Amino acid sequence: MVENFGLDYSTKEWVYHSTGEGDGDFVYLYETMIRDLSVIVPFDKYEADVLQILGVAPTQLHPNGWAAMQAFRVVCHCLRIKPAASLFLYHYTTCIDVKASWVSLSPLSKTNLFNTYLAFYKGFKNHLVKVRALGGTFFAEDKKPMPLYW
Repeated sequence: MVENFGLDYSTKEWVYHSTGEGDGDFVYLYETMIRDLSVIVPFDKYEADVLQILGVAPTQLHPNGWAAMQAFRVVCHCLRIKPAASLFLYHYTTCIDVKASWVSLSPLSKTNLFNTYLAFYKGFKNHLVKVRALGGTFFAEDKKPMPLYW
């Protein structure tokens, strides 16, 4: 995390809470996103564009979606190409879990790039980190607005 952000481990708030009056901007991340998938803030253009195109807050995207995004980033790096949301999303369709309101990414037939490991992320929803922006910091490197709350 960059020094312009503060972290709080929250057990009394729900992931879909938004800011109250007088509160600064914040975003929730699942602990596994930081610990296991190396997701950091501010989000780079690729990550922010994926969230913007899907119209979801970071915690609305299931961790498997984040894992696919990170794997795609590594492949792009190895191929010396810049990761782009449009190229990544060309290979996926969205599925919404009606009970939980999570958005999952399902590979399109014949374009499956990576295997998913559903069992790895069991219990992820109970481990949240609240990331607060300090001093007017933006959550996206390109400073474009992006969805922060459900």
